[in-house]
Amino acid sequence: MDYNTRLVILGCAMLGAVCGLVGVFLLLRKRSLIADAICHASLPGIAMGFFASLALGGQGREPLVLLAGAAISGILGGLAVIGLRRYTRLKEDAALGIVLSVFFSLGMALLSLVQQTESGNAAGLEGFIYGNTAGIVAQDAKLIAMVCIGVTAGVLLLRKELQLLCFDPAYASAQGWPVLLLDLILMSFVLLIVIVGTSIVGVLLVVAMVVIPPAAARFWSDRLDWNLLASSLIGLTAGILGALSSWRIEHVPSGASMVLFAAALFAVSLFIGMRHGILWRLRQKYVLRWQADQEHLLRGVYELLEGEQKAPAMHGDLRSDEVEKKRIANKLGWTDRHFLRVANQLVRKGWLIDRGSSALVLSSTGIQQSHRAVRRHRLLELYFSRWADLSPDAIDRCADYTEHALDDELLARLERDAMDVGSRIDPPPSIHPVG
Repeated sequence: MDYNTRLVILGCAMLGAVCGLVGVFLLLRKRSLIADAICHASLPGIAMGFFASLALGGQGREPLVLLAGAAISGILGGLAVIGLRRYTRLKEDAALGIVLSVFFSLGMALLSLVQQTESGNAAGLEGFIYGNTAGIVAQDAKLIAMVCIGVTAGVLLLRKELQLLCFDPAYASAQGWPVLLLDLILMSFVLLIVIVGTSIVGVLLVVAMVVIPPAAARFWSDRLDWNLLASSLIGLTAGILGALSSWRIEHVPSGASMVLFAAALFAVSLFIGMRHGILWRLRQKYVLRWQADQEHLLRGVYELLEGEQKAPAMHGDLRSDEVEKKRIANKLGWTDRHFLRVANQLVRKGWLIDRGSSALVLSSTGIQQSHRAVRRHRLLELYFSRWADLSPDAIDRCADYTEHALDDELLARLERDAMDVGSRIDPPPSIHPVG
Protein backbone atom coordinates (compact mmCIF):
# COMPACT_ATOMS: atom_id res chain seq x y z
CA MET A 1 0.00 0.00 0.00
CA ASP A 2 1.62 3.25 -1.16
CA TYR A 3 1.69 6.60 0.59
CA ASN A 4 -1.15 8.11 -1.48
CA THR A 5 -3.44 5.17 -0.70
CA ARG A 6 -2.84 5.61 3.01
CA LEU A 7 -3.77 9.29 2.69
CA VAL A 8 -6.98 8.35 0.88
CA ILE A 9 -7.96 5.80 3.54
CA LEU A 10 -7.19 8.27 6.33
CA GLY A 11 -9.21 11.02 4.65
CA CYS A 12 -12.20 8.75 4.00
CA ALA A 13 -12.13 7.42 7.57
CA MET A 14 -12.02 10.90 9.11
CA LEU A 15 -14.78 12.20 6.85
CA GLY A 16 -17.03 9.21 7.56
CA ALA A 17 -16.58 9.56 11.32
CA VAL A 18 -17.30 13.28 11.47
CA CYS A 19 -20.27 12.95 9.08
CA GLY A 20 -21.77 10.34 11.40
CA LEU A 21 -21.18 12.57 14.43
CA VAL A 22 -22.84 15.68 13.02
CA GLY A 23 -25.55 13.66 11.30
CA VAL A 24 -26.96 12.48 14.65
CA PHE A 25 -27.93 16.02 15.62
CA LEU A 26 -29.33 16.73 12.16
CA LEU A 27 -31.45 13.58 12.39
CA LEU A 28 -32.73 14.51 15.86
CA ARG A 29 -33.38 18.08 14.71
CA LYS A 30 -35.25 16.66 11.71
CA ARG A 31 -32.92 18.62 9.45
CA SER A 32 -31.18 15.77 7.65
CA LEU A 33 -32.28 16.99 4.24
CA ILE A 34 -30.84 20.43 4.86
CA ALA A 35 -27.45 18.81 4.24
CA ASP A 36 -28.80 17.82 0.82
CA ALA A 37 -29.86 21.41 0.19
CA ILE A 38 -26.41 22.73 1.19
CA CYS A 39 -24.70 20.13 -1.02
CA HIS A 40 -26.75 21.09 -4.06
CA ALA A 41 -26.47 24.78 -3.20
CA SER A 42 -22.67 24.44 -3.40
CA LEU A 43 -22.85 23.49 -7.07
CA PRO A 44 -23.32 27.03 -8.48
CA GLY A 45 -20.54 28.20 -6.19
CA ILE A 46 -18.12 25.81 -7.87
CA ALA A 47 -19.03 27.23 -11.27
CA MET A 48 -18.76 30.79 -9.95
CA GLY A 49 -15.37 29.94 -8.49
CA PHE A 50 -14.30 28.77 -11.95
CA PHE A 51 -15.25 32.12 -13.49
CA ALA A 52 -13.64 34.02 -10.60
CA SER A 53 -10.40 32.11 -11.12
CA LEU A 54 -10.44 32.94 -14.84
CA ALA A 55 -11.03 36.61 -14.03
CA LEU A 56 -8.01 36.59 -11.73
CA GLY A 57 -5.83 35.24 -14.52
CA GLY A 58 -5.83 31.61 -13.40
CA GLN A 59 -6.73 28.42 -15.22
CA GLY A 60 -10.17 28.24 -13.68
CA ARG A 61 -9.52 25.11 -11.62
CA GLU A 62 -7.65 26.37 -8.56
CA PRO A 63 -8.95 24.20 -5.68
CA LEU A 64 -8.97 26.91 -3.05
CA VAL A 65 -10.97 29.29 -5.26
CA LEU A 66 -13.46 26.56 -6.16
CA LEU A 67 -13.85 25.54 -2.52
CA ALA A 68 -14.32 29.17 -1.48
CA GLY A 69 -17.06 29.53 -4.11
CA ALA A 70 -18.73 26.34 -2.92
CA ALA A 71 -18.58 27.58 0.68
CA ILE A 72 -20.17 30.93 -0.15
CA SER A 73 -22.90 29.32 -2.21
CA GLY A 74 -23.54 26.70 0.47
CA ILE A 75 -23.84 29.41 3.13
CA LEU A 76 -26.38 31.26 1.01
CA GLY A 77 -28.33 28.05 0.50
CA GLY A 78 -28.38 27.24 4.21
CA LEU A 79 -29.42 30.79 5.12
CA ALA A 80 -32.12 30.68 2.48
CA VAL A 81 -33.62 27.52 4.02
CA ILE A 82 -33.51 28.97 7.54
CA GLY A 83 -34.92 32.30 6.34
CA LEU A 84 -37.79 30.74 4.42
CA ARG A 85 -38.64 28.53 7.36
CA ARG A 86 -38.39 31.26 9.98
CA TYR A 87 -39.88 34.29 8.25
CA THR A 88 -42.51 32.73 5.99
CA ARG A 89 -45.34 30.26 6.46
CA LEU A 90 -43.58 27.61 4.41
CA LYS A 91 -42.97 24.24 6.00
CA GLU A 92 -39.52 22.71 6.25
CA ASP A 93 -39.96 20.35 3.30
CA ALA A 94 -41.21 23.13 1.01
CA ALA A 95 -38.30 25.42 1.92
CA LEU A 96 -35.80 22.62 1.33
CA GLY A 97 -37.37 21.70 -2.00
CA ILE A 98 -37.34 25.29 -3.25
CA VAL A 99 -33.75 26.02 -2.27
CA LEU A 100 -32.43 22.66 -3.49
CA SER A 101 -34.11 22.83 -6.90
CA VAL A 102 -33.34 26.51 -7.56
CA PHE A 103 -29.66 26.34 -6.58
CA PHE A 104 -29.13 23.05 -8.40
CA SER A 105 -30.77 24.43 -11.55
CA LEU A 106 -28.57 27.51 -11.32
CA GLY A 107 -25.54 25.29 -10.92
CA MET A 108 -26.41 23.24 -14.00
CA ALA A 109 -26.94 26.41 -16.04
CA LEU A 110 -23.59 27.82 -14.91
CA LEU A 111 -21.80 24.54 -15.66
CA SER A 112 -23.17 24.68 -19.20
CA LEU A 113 -21.61 28.14 -19.49
CA VAL A 114 -18.34 26.75 -18.15
CA GLN A 115 -18.28 24.26 -21.02
CA GLN A 116 -18.56 27.15 -23.50
CA THR A 117 -15.48 28.96 -22.26
CA GLU A 118 -12.13 28.91 -24.03
CA SER A 119 -11.03 26.08 -21.74
CA GLY A 120 -13.30 23.92 -23.86
CA ASN A 121 -14.99 21.80 -21.18
CA ALA A 122 -15.50 21.42 -17.47
CA ALA A 123 -12.69 18.91 -17.07
CA GLY A 124 -11.37 19.11 -13.52
CA LEU A 125 -14.68 20.16 -12.03
CA GLU A 126 -16.05 16.63 -11.99
CA GLY A 127 -13.78 15.89 -9.05
CA PHE A 128 -15.68 18.43 -6.96
CA ILE A 129 -19.05 17.13 -8.13
CA TYR A 130 -18.48 13.37 -8.00
CA GLY A 131 -15.36 13.15 -5.82
CA ASN A 132 -11.74 12.47 -6.65
CA THR A 133 -9.90 10.64 -3.89
CA ALA A 134 -7.03 9.74 -6.20
CA GLY A 135 -6.07 13.41 -6.26
CA ILE A 136 -5.72 13.74 -2.48
CA VAL A 137 -2.27 14.94 -1.47
CA ALA A 138 -0.70 15.58 1.92
CA GLN A 139 -2.00 19.16 1.99
CA ASP A 140 -5.56 17.97 1.36
CA ALA A 141 -5.23 15.34 4.09
CA LYS A 142 -4.03 17.99 6.54
CA LEU A 143 -6.98 20.23 5.64
CA ILE A 144 -9.43 17.35 6.10
CA ALA A 145 -7.84 16.44 9.44
CA MET A 146 -8.00 20.03 10.70
CA VAL A 147 -11.65 20.44 9.73
CA CYS A 148 -12.67 17.05 11.15
CA ILE A 149 -10.87 17.69 14.45
CA GLY A 150 -12.35 21.18 14.68
CA VAL A 151 -15.90 20.01 13.95
CA THR A 152 -15.59 17.08 16.38
CA ALA A 153 -14.31 19.38 19.11
CA GLY A 154 -17.14 21.86 18.45
CA VAL A 155 -19.79 19.14 18.58
CA LEU A 156 -18.44 17.69 21.82
CA LEU A 157 -18.14 21.12 23.47
CA LEU A 158 -21.70 22.07 22.47
CA ARG A 159 -23.19 18.61 23.00
CA LYS A 160 -25.56 19.65 25.79
CA GLU A 161 -26.70 22.78 23.97
CA LEU A 162 -27.24 20.89 20.72
CA GLN A 163 -29.05 18.14 22.62
CA LEU A 164 -31.46 20.68 24.11
CA LEU A 165 -31.93 22.27 20.68
CA CYS A 166 -32.79 18.93 19.10
CA PHE A 167 -35.11 17.54 21.78
CA ASP A 168 -36.99 20.65 22.92
CA PRO A 169 -36.26 23.85 20.95
CA ALA A 170 -39.34 25.60 22.40
CA TYR A 171 -38.07 25.06 25.95
CA ALA A 172 -34.58 26.17 24.92
CA SER A 173 -36.00 29.37 23.46
CA ALA A 174 -38.14 29.99 26.55
CA GLN A 175 -35.04 29.61 28.75
CA GLY A 176 -33.20 32.24 26.73
CA TRP A 177 -30.92 29.98 24.72
CA PRO A 178 -29.94 31.39 21.29
CA VAL A 179 -31.81 28.82 19.20
CA LEU A 180 -31.12 30.59 15.90
CA LEU A 181 -27.40 30.84 16.69
CA LEU A 182 -27.23 27.16 17.60
CA ASP A 183 -29.00 26.33 14.33
CA LEU A 184 -26.45 28.40 12.44
CA ILE A 185 -23.59 26.69 14.25
CA LEU A 186 -24.99 23.28 13.35
CA MET A 187 -25.37 24.39 9.73
CA SER A 188 -21.78 25.66 9.74
CA PHE A 189 -20.62 22.20 10.82
CA VAL A 190 -22.52 20.73 7.88
CA LEU A 191 -21.02 23.31 5.54
CA LEU A 192 -17.48 22.49 6.65
CA ILE A 193 -18.17 18.80 6.08
CA VAL A 194 -19.51 19.53 2.60
CA ILE A 195 -16.43 21.57 1.72
CA VAL A 196 -13.91 18.94 2.79
CA GLY A 197 -16.10 16.14 1.46
CA THR A 198 -16.02 17.47 -2.09
CA SER A 199 -12.52 16.08 -2.60
CA ILE A 200 -13.58 12.59 -1.46
CA VAL A 201 -17.23 11.84 -2.27
CA GLY A 202 -18.25 15.01 -4.11
CA VAL A 203 -20.95 17.52 -3.26
CA LEU A 204 -23.72 15.21 -4.49
CA LEU A 205 -22.87 12.25 -2.23
CA VAL A 206 -21.80 13.94 1.00
CA VAL A 207 -25.42 14.06 2.13
CA ALA A 208 -25.56 10.25 2.10
CA MET A 209 -22.70 10.06 4.60
CA VAL A 210 -24.49 12.58 6.83
CA VAL A 211 -27.85 10.77 6.75
CA ILE A 212 -27.13 7.01 6.56
CA PRO A 213 -24.78 6.43 9.58
CA PRO A 214 -27.00 8.18 12.17
CA ALA A 215 -30.07 6.45 10.75
CA ALA A 216 -28.29 3.10 11.15
CA ALA A 217 -27.18 4.00 14.69
CA ARG A 218 -30.81 4.49 15.77
CA PHE A 219 -31.34 0.74 15.48
CA TRP A 220 -28.72 0.09 18.17
CA SER A 221 -29.59 2.50 20.98
CA ASP A 222 -31.93 5.27 22.11
CA ARG A 223 -29.26 7.04 24.17
CA LEU A 224 -27.60 10.06 22.60
CA ASP A 225 -24.06 9.20 23.67
CA TRP A 226 -24.30 5.69 22.25
CA ASN A 227 -25.87 7.06 19.07
CA LEU A 228 -22.97 9.46 18.59
CA LEU A 229 -20.46 6.66 19.10
CA ALA A 230 -22.28 4.14 16.90
CA SER A 231 -22.89 6.64 14.11
CA SER A 232 -19.23 7.70 14.09
CA LEU A 233 -18.06 4.09 14.01
CA ILE A 234 -20.44 3.24 11.17
CA GLY A 235 -19.26 6.26 9.17
CA LEU A 236 -15.61 5.46 9.89
CA THR A 237 -16.07 1.81 8.88
CA ALA A 238 -17.84 2.81 5.67
CA GLY A 239 -15.03 5.25 4.87
CA ILE A 240 -12.29 2.67 5.38
CA LEU A 241 -14.09 -0.09 3.47
CA GLY A 242 -14.97 2.28 0.63
CA ALA A 243 -11.37 3.45 0.26
CA LEU A 244 -10.02 -0.11 0.41
CA SER A 245 -12.50 -1.34 -2.21
CA SER A 246 -11.54 1.53 -4.49
CA TRP A 247 -7.89 0.61 -4.03
CA ARG A 248 -8.43 -3.08 -4.67
CA ILE A 249 -10.95 -2.82 -7.54
CA GLU A 250 -9.92 -0.78 -10.54
CA HIS A 251 -12.13 2.10 -11.74
CA VAL A 252 -14.40 1.91 -8.67
CA PRO A 253 -14.83 5.41 -7.14
CA SER A 254 -14.24 5.53 -3.43
CA GLY A 255 -17.06 8.02 -2.83
CA ALA A 256 -19.69 5.74 -4.28
CA SER A 257 -18.12 2.77 -2.46
CA MET A 258 -18.34 4.61 0.85
CA VAL A 259 -22.03 5.29 0.36
CA LEU A 260 -22.70 1.68 -0.70
CA PHE A 261 -20.89 0.30 2.35
CA ALA A 262 -22.77 2.74 4.57
CA ALA A 263 -26.00 1.47 3.02
CA ALA A 264 -24.89 -2.11 3.65
CA LEU A 265 -24.19 -1.31 7.31
CA PHE A 266 -27.62 0.34 7.49
CA ALA A 267 -29.20 -2.86 6.16
CA VAL A 268 -27.31 -4.93 8.76
CA SER A 269 -28.44 -2.56 11.52
CA LEU A 270 -32.00 -2.67 10.23
CA PHE A 271 -32.12 -6.44 10.71
CA ILE A 272 -29.94 -7.14 13.76
CA GLY A 273 -29.86 -3.82 15.64
CA MET A 274 -30.07 -4.52 19.37
CA ARG A 275 -32.71 -1.87 20.02
CA HIS A 276 -35.00 -1.47 17.02
CA GLY A 277 -33.72 -4.08 14.57
CA ILE A 278 -36.31 -6.25 12.84
CA LEU A 279 -35.01 -9.54 14.21
CA TRP A 280 -34.61 -8.12 17.70
CA ARG A 281 -38.17 -6.76 17.69
CA LEU A 282 -39.51 -10.06 16.41
CA ARG A 283 -37.68 -11.81 19.23
CA GLN A 284 -39.14 -9.36 21.77
CA LYS A 285 -42.64 -9.92 20.40
CA TYR A 286 -42.08 -13.68 20.60
CA VAL A 287 -40.90 -13.47 24.22
CA LEU A 288 -43.73 -11.12 25.24
CA ARG A 289 -46.30 -13.38 23.59
CA TRP A 290 -45.10 -16.41 25.54
CA GLN A 291 -44.96 -14.41 28.77
CA ALA A 292 -48.54 -13.29 28.18
CA ASP A 293 -49.65 -16.89 27.52
CA GLN A 294 -47.92 -18.05 30.70
CA GLU A 295 -49.79 -15.44 32.74
CA HIS A 296 -53.07 -16.40 31.08
CA LEU A 297 -52.50 -20.04 31.97
CA LEU A 298 -51.71 -19.19 35.59
CA ARG A 299 -54.80 -17.03 35.80
CA GLY A 300 -56.89 -19.77 34.19
CA VAL A 301 -55.75 -22.31 36.79
CA TYR A 302 -56.46 -19.88 39.65
CA GLU A 303 -59.95 -18.99 38.36
CA LEU A 304 -60.90 -22.64 37.90
CA LEU A 305 -59.91 -23.30 41.50
CA GLU A 306 -61.67 -20.14 42.59
CA GLY A 307 -64.88 -21.30 40.91
CA GLU A 308 -64.72 -24.46 43.05
CA GLN A 309 -64.00 -22.44 46.22
CA LYS A 310 -60.48 -23.91 46.30
CA ALA A 311 -58.44 -20.79 45.43
CA PRO A 312 -55.02 -21.06 47.11
CA ALA A 313 -53.91 -18.38 49.55
CA MET A 314 -50.92 -16.30 48.56
CA HIS A 315 -49.26 -16.90 51.94
CA GLY A 316 -49.25 -20.26 53.65
CA ASP A 317 -50.23 -22.66 50.87
CA LEU A 318 -47.37 -24.70 49.42
CA ARG A 319 -49.45 -26.41 46.75
CA SER A 320 -52.83 -25.87 45.16
CA ASP A 321 -55.41 -28.50 44.41
CA GLU A 322 -55.21 -30.35 41.13
CA VAL A 323 -56.82 -28.97 37.98
CA GLU A 324 -57.49 -31.07 34.90
CA LYS A 325 -55.46 -30.09 31.87
CA LYS A 326 -58.42 -30.45 29.55
CA ARG A 327 -60.47 -27.97 31.58
CA ILE A 328 -57.69 -25.40 31.48
CA ALA A 329 -57.22 -25.73 27.72
CA ASN A 330 -60.97 -25.44 27.13
CA LYS A 331 -61.24 -22.36 29.34
CA LEU A 332 -58.41 -20.62 27.47
CA GLY A 333 -59.59 -21.78 24.06
CA TRP A 334 -56.18 -23.20 23.17
CA THR A 335 -55.23 -26.24 21.15
CA ASP A 336 -53.75 -29.15 23.06
CA ARG A 337 -50.38 -28.62 21.40
CA HIS A 338 -50.16 -24.93 22.36
CA PHE A 339 -51.39 -25.62 25.87
CA LEU A 340 -48.73 -28.29 26.44
CA ARG A 341 -45.95 -26.00 25.18
CA VAL A 342 -46.92 -23.21 27.58
CA ALA A 343 -47.52 -25.61 30.46
CA ASN A 344 -44.14 -27.27 29.96
CA GLN A 345 -42.45 -23.87 30.12
CA LEU A 346 -44.08 -23.19 33.49
CA VAL A 347 -43.16 -26.67 34.72
CA ARG A 348 -39.51 -25.99 33.84
CA LYS A 349 -39.72 -22.70 35.75
CA GLY A 350 -41.08 -24.54 38.77
CA TRP A 351 -44.36 -22.63 38.82
CA LEU A 352 -46.46 -25.65 37.90
CA ILE A 353 -46.19 -29.27 38.98
CA ASP A 354 -47.20 -31.90 36.43
CA ARG A 355 -49.33 -34.64 38.03
CA GLY A 356 -49.17 -36.95 35.06
CA SER A 357 -51.21 -36.83 31.89
CA SER A 358 -54.37 -35.33 33.31
CA ALA A 359 -53.71 -32.67 35.99
CA LEU A 360 -51.55 -29.70 37.01
CA VAL A 361 -50.81 -28.18 40.42
CA LEU A 362 -49.61 -24.69 41.29
CA SER A 363 -46.37 -24.65 43.29
CA SER A 364 -45.76 -22.05 46.02
CA THR A 365 -44.06 -19.75 43.49
CA GLY A 366 -46.82 -20.45 40.98
CA ILE A 367 -49.44 -19.46 43.55
CA GLN A 368 -47.74 -16.10 44.05
CA GLN A 369 -47.39 -15.51 40.33
CA SER A 370 -51.01 -16.45 39.70
CA HIS A 371 -52.14 -14.01 42.40
CA ARG A 372 -50.17 -11.23 40.71
CA ALA A 373 -51.62 -12.07 37.30
CA VAL A 374 -55.19 -12.22 38.61
CA ARG A 375 -54.79 -9.03 40.60
CA ARG A 376 -53.43 -7.06 37.64
CA HIS A 377 -56.21 -8.32 35.36
CA ARG A 378 -59.00 -7.53 37.80
CA LEU A 379 -57.67 -4.10 38.64
CA LEU A 380 -57.93 -3.29 34.97
CA GLU A 381 -61.42 -4.76 34.86
CA LEU A 382 -62.46 -2.49 37.72
CA TYR A 383 -60.91 0.49 35.99
CA PHE A 384 -62.63 -0.21 32.68
CA SER A 385 -65.97 -0.94 34.35
CA ARG A 386 -65.82 2.43 36.06
CA TRP A 387 -64.79 4.54 33.08
CA ALA A 388 -66.06 2.63 30.04
CA ASP A 389 -69.61 1.57 29.20
CA LEU A 390 -68.75 -1.96 28.05
CA SER A 391 -70.11 -5.42 28.63
CA PRO A 392 -68.26 -7.70 31.10
CA ASP A 393 -66.94 -9.85 28.25
CA ALA A 394 -65.62 -6.80 26.40
CA ILE A 395 -63.99 -5.53 29.59
CA ASP A 396 -62.38 -8.92 30.09
CA ARG A 397 -60.92 -8.84 26.56
CA CYS A 398 -59.67 -5.27 27.02
CA ALA A 399 -57.91 -6.30 30.21
CA ASP A 400 -56.36 -9.27 28.41
CA TYR A 401 -54.88 -7.00 25.76
CA THR A 402 -53.43 -4.36 28.10
CA GLU A 403 -52.52 -6.06 31.39
CA HIS A 404 -49.06 -7.21 30.25
CA ALA A 405 -47.91 -3.64 29.56
CA LEU A 406 -48.50 -2.46 33.13
CA ASP A 407 -45.46 -1.38 35.12
CA ASP A 408 -45.32 -0.93 38.90
CA GLU A 409 -46.23 2.75 38.78
CA LEU A 410 -49.35 2.19 36.67
CA LEU A 411 -50.34 -0.74 38.88
CA ALA A 412 -50.05 1.46 41.97
CA ARG A 413 -52.25 4.09 40.33
CA LEU A 414 -54.88 1.46 39.53
CA GLU A 415 -54.81 0.29 43.15
CA ARG A 416 -55.32 3.86 44.32
CA ASP A 417 -58.08 4.73 41.87
CA ALA A 418 -60.00 1.47 41.50
CA MET A 419 -59.85 -0.24 44.88
CA ASP A 420 -60.66 0.27 48.54
CA VAL A 421 -57.75 0.38 50.96
CA GLY A 422 -58.94 -2.68 52.82
CA SER A 423 -58.96 -4.97 49.79
CA ARG A 424 -55.34 -4.78 48.70
CA ILE A 425 -54.16 -8.16 49.92
CA ASP A 426 -56.28 -10.68 48.03
CA PRO A 427 -57.25 -10.34 44.36
CA PRO A 428 -60.45 -8.32 44.01
CA PRO A 429 -63.56 -10.19 42.85
CA SER A 430 -64.14 -10.62 39.15
CA ILE A 431 -66.91 -8.61 37.48
CA HIS A 432 -67.98 -11.71 35.51
CA PRO A 433 -68.43 -15.39 36.47
CA VAL A 434 -65.23 -17.42 36.75
CA GLY A 435 -64.49 -21.10 36.74
